[in-house]
Order: sequence, then C-alpha cells, then structure tokens
Amino acid sequence: MSDDGELLAGFGRTDITPAPNFPNGMWMAQKHLRATGIHRRLYASCVVVGTASNAVALVNYDLTILSAKQVAAIRDAIHERIGLPRDRIWLYVTHNHAAPVTQDFYDREGADEVRKYVQSLPALSAKAAEQAWKARQPARVSSGRGKCHIGVNRDRNHHGRVITGPNPGGFADPEVGVLRIDAVSGKPIAAIVTYGCHPTYLGPTSTVISPDYPGVTRDVFEGLTHAPCVFLQAGAGNVGPFRGFLGDTAEVERCGTILGCEAAQVYLSIPANGAEARIEHVIESGAPLGIVGDPPQPKQAAMFRVISRDVRLPTDNPGPTVYDTVENDIKVSGEKVERLRASNAPEAEVQHATQQFLRHRLRLDRKRMYGVEGGFPVEVGAIRMGDVYFVSVACEAFAELAVAIKDRAPSRQTVFAAYEGPDVIYIAPEAAFEPPVSMEVFNSPFGPRAAQMLVDGAVGVLNELS
Repeated sequence: MSDDGELLAGFGRTDITPAPNFPNGMWMAQKHLRATGIHRRLYASCVVVGTASNAVALVNYDLTILSAKQVAAIRDAIHERIGLPRDRIWLYVTHNHAAPVTQDFYDREGADEVRKYVQSLPALSAKAAEQAWKARQPARVSSGRGKCHIGVNRDRNHHGRVITGPNPGGFADPEVGVLRIDAVSGKPIAAIVTYGCHPTYLGPTSTVISPDYPGVTRDVFEGLTHAPCVFLQAGAGNVGPFRGFLGDTAEVERCGTILGCEAAQVYLSIPANGAEARIEHVIESGAPLGIVGDPPQPKQAAMFRVISRDVRLPTDNPGPTVYDTVENDIKVSGEKVERLRASNAPEAEVQHATQQFLRHRLRLDRKRMYGVEGGFPVEVGAIRMGDVYFVSVACEAFAELAVAIKDRAPSRQTVFAAYEGPDVIYIAPEAAFEPPVSMEVFNSPFGPRAAQMLVDGAVGVLNELS
C-alpha cells in the first residue's frame, strides 16, 4: 500500500519486568526453575510510523519467544485499541535467553504465575501502542550504519563436532543499522537499532532475569542520545558472543556498552551527513572567524509504502533433526523426572531433568507448528520512507541471509531485522547442510533451498516498494 501523505511517527513503552523470583528456565538446561533477581528492567517498546491513513506498528519485547497464540492475542488487543489492521502490527523479540518463561505449555513450578504474566502481555502491548499512536507527529526518517564486533560466528568445529562456541574465522555481519526518527522540529521521536548476535552472554548457571546485552545497549544508547531506542535483532542465527553462557553480568555490561556507544555514534552523526559548510556570519577577531550555521534538516520523506508478504518455504530438511525422535524423547525424559522424584534425588537433579523434559515439549510444539504439508509461510515485512527502507523476516536468519538481502536491496539505506512473529526458527544457507552440521541445522525444519528462496522473496518485496 502506498501513501504520499505527511509522514507521522510516535513512540510508546511499557514495563514487562516480572517478579524477581519468576520462573526463568528458557535455556531448558538450568538446574533451577526460579530466578533470584533482576539484572535490568524488561520492556515492550513500540514505534508507530506512517501517514494518517496508512501506518504500521513495530513492537519489540525483551523476551525469548512468543507463541502463535500469544502473537494473535497481542495483535487483537492492539487492533482493538488503535484500529490498525492485524497485518500492520509486527511483533519482534530480542531472543534474550535470560528472559522469563513465556511458554504456553509450561506446567511446572510457578505455572500459574507464568500464565498470568502471558495473559498480561496483550494489555501491556496495547498500552504501549496507544502511547505511540497518540504521540504521533510530523516526522522525518534517516538512516546510518556502523560496525561492531561483539558478535562472532558461533559454529565451531571442535574435534570433528560442531559445537556452539566462538568461531572468529566464520561468517558474521558486523553492521549496526540505525533508523533515526525525528519530529520536523528536530526533536527526537525514536531510534531503531539493529544488530545480529545471540543474547546468550548469560547461560544456564545465571539465576537473574535480564534483557542481556540488548537491554544494556538500549539503556546506554538512550543515556547518550536522549532518544528512545528500540533494539531489533538482525542476522543472529549463527552469531553469538565471543565469551558467552556465563553466570554473571560483567560481560553483558561490557559488550552491551560497546554496541550502545557505536549505535549512538552512528545516530548522532546522521544529521551532519552530507551537510554543507554554510557560513552564517563572520566574527572579526585576531582572525576572521567563520561561524557555520545549523546544517539543513534532511528532506522529509515524500513517500510512505508498506508491504507484508508470506514466502512459503520447503520444510524438507534431509535430517536427521530433533523432530525425528521427539515423541520418544518426551516419554523418556518424563519418566526420568518421575524416577528421580520417587527416589528423593537432590532437587537440583530433579529440576535439571525437568528442564530437559520442557526442551522436548518445545520441540514437539515446533514439530506441530512447522510440520504442515506444502511448506511453511515465512512473513516478510518491508517499509519505504522516502529513500530509507526497512525489511524484516519472521525467522532466525543466518548472517549470510541478512547480508545478501541488504546487498541486493534497491537502496543502500536499507535496515534489516529478523525475529518477527511467533516462535521463529533457524533458516540456514545451503552450505550449512554439509556435514558435520551445526545445532541450528539440526533444529531446523527448513531444507537447503529455503534460504535462497527467502532472500529472493525479501528482495522481491523491496523491489515492489521501489
């Protein structure tokens, strides 16, 4: 849909931090079920951008995953509150692994608390969207890009076995994408920062609920720029921290600060890009002092377009995959939990076995979700605001996909994001299926052709915008 009307934008945010002792076993490898504290606050942040008659809401959460049921409920609540069509409400997660439990099937310690927390998300999301909707004002959008190397390829061949560990020689995308959204007066409305790296600095031994490095990046960025920041995960499927899976927050703070500083530098440099050195007046002194006037404001976007398309991808992973044996795995792991409880085993052992059982429950949910005949539809959303483009895909995209889409985009001013929609999962390039395969390929239902088909589909959507 295209609209050449005045561009409007607004920002809203709500706090979604749970209780300090809330269940946080999203690793499903912990030896504990409940957290012991909060590292930093968690939020749902919303940017609404568009015209009076044509807009889209981008809502991001400091969470690991949202289920299809949860996404539908949130979209319904936002639609009822501000009237946006459901396909113009795009939901993203930072995929933070130190987040509270949000799985619909969770039936262990604190299950009632998890259910109430999940049930609170639609209303909290609608509140953030309403804030953004009511705050809309005439706006300009510009973009910039930087580089950061806190993330490295995480598929390491370790004695003939691919483990999830630092592989600095492997492929990663160091680009930091920044969308700067300002009021026509020059006052900041919001910034969207994208970067691809798994938020897995905190590992199974950590007992705090945390937004991991995206939360630190957001807080540092906002402290430096005084602009609200929405962090969106980019091509992180095969990228993670150099030192991850830790039990304390020191490395989270260090690397989140590095990325926040780089994003702020890019953001603050955008208005001066290409500005002319216009001498406003001269002060006579020991030397004639040329006073440069304020740089001209970027030209307001003359066009707003938004498209959302499903690209159907083949779920023909030649395997083996985790889905081949998941029913038996659930049976065996469930029996192990009962056996440990009956023998009065140490509680840490029981909880660790419980987490393993929950991991298989998640895999069964995914098998049911993705195991549809004829492939699975992956959503591609794209926005054009003047010369600036934004594109996102509903999956855990490998870094190679992010780079390929940006390289083929019709504009250099293209910002890429992923992790949109319900319980996203890996899409790996064809080369990744050569043995030994990585964990991501072992956990993906998608086959070798899917990555190129998604890239072609996303580029096609971007070309429609142009």
